Amino acid sequence: MENNDLISTTSNIINVNEETFMSEVVEVSNTKPVIVDFWAPWCEPCKTLTPLLEDAIKSYGQELILAKIDIDQNQNIAAQLRIQSIPTIYTFFEGKVVDGFQGAKSKSEIVEFVKKSASLSGPGQEVEDLISSAKEFIETRNWNSSLEISQKILAKDPENHIGYANLIRSMIGLDNFKETKELIYSLAPEIKKSKPVEEAISLLETSEKAFMAKGSIEDLEKKLKQEPNNLDYLLQMAIALFGVGKIEDSFEMLLKSIKLDKEWNQQAARKQLLEFFPSAGIEAKETISARKKLATLLFS
Repeated sequence: MENNDLISTTSNIINVNEETFMSEVVEVSNTKPVIVDFWAPWCEPCKTLTPLLEDAIKSYGQELILAKIDIDQNQNIAAQLRIQSIPTIYTFFEGKVVDGFQGAKSKSEIVEFVKKSASLSGPGQEVEDLISSAKEFIETRNWNSSLEISQKILAKDPENHIGYANLIRSMIGLDNFKETKELIYSLAPEIKKSKPVEEAISLLETSEKAFMAKGSIEDLEKKLKQEPNNLDYLLQMAIALFGVGKIEDSFEMLLKSIKLDKEWNQQAARKQLLEFFPSAGIEAKETISARKKLATLLFS
């Protein structure tokens, strides 16, 4: 390892000295994590550790910086940070040391340390943009596109809770119930218990029930021709219509039931409508319209 004190303008792996430490480490850490590798040419463990750090960090691009400091050439910094043995690795974030270790580590331990450091600043702008795109496709029920984008989110950020929630919603939207259940079963407990994932999982039973009911539409149409105000038939038809993606028709059927008798069967139509809203999308135009109509019916 040879320290030439040259700062790379293209790589996220740089050499830092006493003159550049504040600008390249402390100040930069206000916007992104900076891992600092304290080493020296005579340090044998450093010769193994530093290449592993470099390999682990390259894929993160400018979202994460590795700054290397030769303590022989920069003794003041080593003294100020009380570096007593090397290799010593510190992670700086928001201007201060937030994590670190000393001595040799295995490759898997280094990869995990780098991953943990990278997560400090969140998923990054690219992932945020993908999340926004997925949200738009989910609201318009373009399930294939939202599925594809959700997979991209998780490829870049494998523990992204919103990415998993969007993936589950997309799979449910595509009626892939068996695969969805398998995915949910495989999730780590901390991901499964996160709010966005819990909300997505809660849609599974409702959507599967609607999917199973869609085969009865023709029979229900005949029954409703004979008894157009039969509340039980209206509820069954609303569930079946939701199962084939006729969201607006389903909501109108439930609103009709509420108008006829809002207290029927312990407010079954209202409860079903509220259960469908998250599945359809809280910001979907059908949901917004139905919410307004429901409020008018309940408070008129």
